[in-house]
Amino acid sequence: MIEQVVVRKDLRLEVVKWLSNAKELGLSQGLTVMPKKVFYKYVPKSRSNGDGKIMRHLTRDELEKANSRLVHLINRLVLKNSYKRNGTKLVAVASIEGDGNSCIDLHTHFLLEKPESYTNERFYEKVVKAIELSGDFEMSNPNYRDGKDSEDKKNRYKIEEIDQGWSGYITKKIDKLDLNRLYFY
Repeated sequence: MIEQVVVRKDLRLEVVKWLSNAKELGLSQGLTVMPKKVFYKYVPKSRSNGDGKIMRHLTRDELEKANSRLVHLINRLVLKNSYKRNGTKLVAVASIEGDGNSCIDLHTHFLLEKPESYTNERFYEKVVKAIELSGDFEMSNPNYRDGKDSEDKKNRYKIEEIDQGWSGYITKKIDKLDLNRLYFY
């Protein structure tokens, strides 16, 4: 039993080390997305809830499915016919962070492969289009105050070229948790 625990811990550390070399693996883009809340139920209208709709956060299973749809859409928009005909796919690694027991809302961090033929701006446009088409993720921050908040708080997604620290950032919880929060597409 102790041997299995040691082997499992070593595997986690190996995966975290492997992901820390993401640039060398061809994973050059980082993406963070926040899922939308979904309708839960109606309650009598009041001042606090306005229209009577109660919204809830996605469950982890629902977020996993939304992530799969997002990666599928990114592949369709970026690779086009090559994705459909040849089954060519971009490499994507996702890490789900947050849960119902903490103050952190459930969200996903991605490491994405960007084709060499794409500029960063063109790739960003395709990823933003995929986020919009999926309908599962927030595009803009409803709490953003124009003029008071910084521009980077305007959107509920973030796409950036990664640096050495990004892989460590998205895998910070992997050392403490099982690998079941890490997804390979």
